[in-house]
Amino acid sequence: MSAEPELHDRERQEGYRAPRVTLTIRDFDIVGRIGDGSFSTVFLARQKATGKQYAIKMMNKHLIMRNKMVEYIKNERLILDKFDDAGIAKLHFTFQDPDNLYMGMEYCAGGELFEQINKRGPLPMDAVRFYTAEVVLILRYLRGVQVVHRDLKPENLLLSKDGHLKLIDFGSAKALFLPDVEKPPGKNRATSFVGTAEYVSPEVLLNQPLSYPADLWALGCMLYQMIVGRPPFKAASEYLTMQKITDRDFSYPGEGEAEAEGEEGEGEGGERGSGGAAAAKRAADKGAAVEYPADARDLTERLLASNPAARIGATDLAELMAHPFFAGIDWDHVRSGPAPEYLAPTPPGSGGDAEGLDWELTSLARDAAERSS
Repeated sequence: MSAEPELHDRERQEGYRAPRVTLTIRDFDIVGRIGDGSFSTVFLARQKATGKQYAIKMMNKHLIMRNKMVEYIKNERLILDKFDDAGIAKLHFTFQDPDNLYMGMEYCAGGELFEQINKRGPLPMDAVRFYTAEVVLILRYLRGVQVVHRDLKPENLLLSKDGHLKLIDFGSAKALFLPDVEKPPGKNRATSFVGTAEYVSPEVLLNQPLSYPADLWALGCMLYQMIVGRPPFKAASEYLTMQKITDRDFSYPGEGEAEAEGEEGEGEGGERGSGGAAAAKRAADKGAAVEYPADARDLTERLLASNPAARIGATDLAELMAHPFFAGIDWDHVRSGPAPEYLAPTPPGSGGDAEGLDWELTSLARDAAERSS
């Protein structure tokens, strides 16, 4: 990838110290395929020399260049190198070959929070409170290192083996300490649409400057989703979903038919990004009445304020942490204490020895190319 020398220059300028080791993909046994992105594939791998497992993100260089994503990849690495927090999946190493870049990430054996919601439907309120508190702690850390995630959603929150949340995927993140790779001349902040439609904040859709409150909006969407089983803003198309967001058009269970809108035409489980259409249907089929407690509703309303400056925690997260919804939460010991029980995630797809998997790596790159074409 011709951009690599430029990357070295950038690293010197920014003090980048990401762990680099002399590795190849053949130093790992491929346990299974975890997931796919538009130009990447993540697979579970076991390092032969140590027996340790990692989630390795493989990114095809040709697709990165073709989609003009070089700066985003650089920034993700620069951002991840700054992090040292239990709530963020750790970057352990990076390496490359002629075709791909590889990032060796901490493996989170509990799978996605999305999968827990999709399998269980509405989560128990104690679990909702716990997971929401852990996300608040993650956001507090991000604010301290001047990062806006911009794609906060259940798919990007993984459960560790002991059930605690870990945030992943900083490809869309906005690092306020780095030069803006996407701003036009004369602008001080990024206003381009990044993220996932169901969780994107109205200020992004209205092309207004964004900062930390954008992640608070996404937190409000996730709070609603964990309680109800589906996100608050969901329509038959991305455009209509965004219209609902700018109009702040959503309702609570039992307030009308709005909660059923937008799920027509979706397959079982709805779109990957919607999360919980099938879960909500299962709850309804069982006759389970979804209750939305008053303190949770008040917090949701204050997180989903259209004016970002009016969102609870916009200027000080202590205000958010003091909300009655979190009564009983011991903020000093949330991450070190016991976590809610969770359902075993779907295991990664079958793998094998990387020595004999040239065909598999070629197939992964080809699949990624087809998805982006």
